[in-house]
Amino acid sequence: MGVGERIKQFRKQKGLTQVKLAEKAGISRSYLADVESDRYNPSLTTLIDLAQALNVTASCFLDDKEIDFSNLIQLCKKNGMSLNSLGAILDISPKELDHIRSNKLPVEETMSKIADHFECTWDYLIGKTDSPDDIVLGGNSISIPDPISKHPQKVGGSVEPINIPSTIAAHFENMNFTKEETEEISNFIKFIASKRKK
Repeated sequence: MGVGERIKQFRKQKGLTQVKLAEKAGISRSYLADVESDRYNPSLTTLIDLAQALNVTASCFLDDKEIDFSNLIQLCKKNGMSLNSLGAILDISPKELDHIRSNKLPVEETMSKIADHFECTWDYLIGKTDSPDDIVLGGNSISIPDPISKHPQKVGGSVEPINIPSTIAAHFENMNFTKEETEEISNFIKFIASKRKK
């Protein structure tokens, strides 16, 4: 069973329509339909938004074949540390480290700590992208510039996506982008971010 099918299953168990779930998660109904049909591989941020809307954990949507923490292990090695020493530095519990070792999604706080420490995206940590600055946007990966958050932030007890790519995904959900188009989108995001610096 794929991610989309699991989301659909939880949605039906909760008695929600696609319209209602999309509204609660802050995404468009058509994008949710594409995700549920497994036409799009959603970003971890989107999965967390959907999980919160359904009152479940994001790991309910994923199995250990869909999460690969090898990028995280490589980051640790590159920085001369083990997963255990990273846990000690960031105050991550042994239980959460065991989740990572078994390719299960740890809690959002743990993901935030690790992403902040290595200055990378959540999607990179779980192996959805090949670059630390990339996120999943529809069926493509795009780079995000430094001034924009690479993972959701806690605001008032809930996770609020504050990165621009989440907003773009809501408006471009039915398109597959060419490499050139993806580069143009990335350049536009960088242009908007540069205006914020002023």
